[in-house]
Amino acid sequence: MVTLTRVILPSLLLLLLLLLLAPPLYHHLTLHFNTPSNSDYKTKLAGKRVLLCGIGYEVGEQLAYQLATHGAKLVIFYRADGRQKTLLNLQKTFELTDDVIQIIQPLMVARTDTKAMEIKETAVKLGSPQTEIYPFNFGNTTTAHVVVDTAVSLLGGLDYVILNHADIPRGLFLHSLKLQNQDFLHRTFSVNVYSYIEIALRALPHLEKTSGHMFVSSSVLGEVPEPGLSVFSSTKHALTGFFTSLQLELQKRRSSVGLTVGRLGVMKSTELRALLDVPEFLMGDIVECAVGIMNSIVKRQRSFVYPVVHTHFAGLLWAI
Repeated sequence: MVTLTRVILPSLLLLLLLLLLAPPLYHHLTLHFNTPSNSDYKTKLAGKRVLLCGIGYEVGEQLAYQLATHGAKLVIFYRADGRQKTLLNLQKTFELTDDVIQIIQPLMVARTDTKAMEIKETAVKLGSPQTEIYPFNFGNTTTAHVVVDTAVSLLGGLDYVILNHADIPRGLFLHSLKLQNQDFLHRTFSVNVYSYIEIALRALPHLEKTSGHMFVSSSVLGEVPEPGLSVFSSTKHALTGFFTSLQLELQKRRSSVGLTVGRLGVMKSTELRALLDVPEFLMGDIVECAVGIMNSIVKRQRSFVYPVVHTHFAGLLWAI
């Protein structure tokens, strides 16, 4: 009995720990030591035509800069529908009159558009031969085709499509009538799921012509639920399920289009940091994440996980 408790059990626990740590450590080392060189990036990205949707949570912004550094042409769409949502929240929280809202609205639009122009100017300075940036209401799925049509019209075709936009509603579902409202749920799913599907379907014929690649930003919350983020988590579950299934369909029809599904966790300076109780040492770096996404696109990976350790352990703890 003493031998069992002092020798065998600790050995088994150590072996189990090594088995659990092996996948995240492998991915971590791969990210750092199996990254293409700058010349490889230039070959794969210089002059390539990229549609990027979503720059609001910093990862998209950094990704735009990384792509621009290596000479990619960019058409960027950022969420304009978030402005109205923010205005409604302000009006409800502080009981603002319509007159006050009319004063605030143009200021919000100007601030958002100014930031968008700064991103465009920075991308051009970093080396992008062409960068265009536009606001768009991703909640209106009937016009989602406009995103692809505009990019193709401006760039003459598509080599890469990156879908990264998101709405992150928060709050305990059972305590919030707003979260339970069917119109609210439909709008959130329109932004986080339906628009992804519509844009992907519209872009596929163009990517077929160039043997292009698509990257879809899902989340660790698409596999591991979190109280207070039930609606966001459900949209990411749907996104992961749809696009991993789409991968198999593309493979079955021997399509030349590649598809990466990203499972992104908490970054050190993003909005999710304040919503999830994650130790800082498990959080990811935004620039490193952007480089990793670019790497996964260039290498045409099926999946991209970052930050690796947090994402794997979150799944492990949920499974237990």
